[in-house]
Amino acid sequence: MVSPRRKTPRSVMTRRSKRVRWRTLKKVAVPITAIGSDGRGGSLVWLTDSNANLWLCSADAGGQVYAFSMIFSDLLEGAGGQFVLPVHIGSDGAAVPPPPHDPLHIAELACQAYLPGDGDKVVGKGADGLNADWLPGYFVFIETDAGETYLCDATADAQVWAFAKIGAPLGLGNPVG
Repeated sequence: MVSPRRKTPRSVMTRRSKRVRWRTLKKVAVPITAIGSDGRGGSLVWLTDSNANLWLCSADAGGQVYAFSMIFSDLLEGAGGQFVLPVHIGSDGAAVPPPPHDPLHIAELACQAYLPGDGDKVVGKGADGLNADWLPGYFVFIETDAGETYLCDATADAQVWAFAKIGAPLGLGNPVG
């Protein structure tokens, strides 16, 4: 299955299937790009596997993996479009451009909409590093009132492609590196 973020979907995986898939991915993965600092002391790495699937990985300098997510489809299923300003039609029938918008802010709103409940705040954000053959987006770290932290990746058109709780390192075997 080819990732729809590629210019040319998300399943629920058990911890065991993630470990098996991680071992396979470590052997055949091709890094696309990496963000050396995610603003929180870690790095974000984009990988593709032998089937051209796109993966997002969040790891620290010691090689501990905190998020590992295969990108399948927009997790908001198109509902994030409400955060994108519409084009209005003037009385003369011509399109009136909307006021300038901040693509990163739209990605933040989409990520916050995916997290149920209120009381969350953005604690880190930036460009996700994808470009060229991939649709660029933004990473957003969100912290809840309960102290839980989530990593989200979304695009400027309010599509959420990855969402993962960041806590203890995932039990994926030996550290990367």
